[in-house]
Amino acid sequence: MYKKSFLSKLLLSMLIVGLIATFGCKEKLVDYSESGKTIHLVVDQILKLKLPADATSGSDWREMTYDKVIITRKGKGNYMLGDAGSPGIMYFRFKAMIPGTTKLLMEYGNKYDSDKKATKTFELEVVVHSKNEKF
Repeated sequence: MYKKSFLSKLLLSMLIVGLIATFGCKEKLVDYSESGKTIHLVVDQILKLKLPADATSGSDWREMTYDKVIITRKGKGNYMLGDAGSPGIMYFRFKAMIPGTTKLLMEYGNKYDSDKKATKTFELEVVVHSKNEKF
């Protein structure tokens, strides 16, 4: 009886660890400090961007340039208030669609006047690999 109970718990634990390992890497979080870098994704993996923003400034992450065939934006950005005295955070999600490489370029500036110069930029080179490709 003891061996069966122990074996069941061991198998359940291995299953849970396996599920965490499989789905834990589904989303890749990248923040503003990683601008200018190259990141690697696998088809169907989610890229989650964490970028500084201030909802009261009249500015927003306004321009986004990328190959929409290789990655696609999922929904609208989500704004989270910062701690007292600190700016907030804007989250954006993109899904890797097909293998390929694209530059993701974003600019932060006045959301009502796109002719005004951006106050911040964010750029990534995104390399998407097939699921069975080793990199």
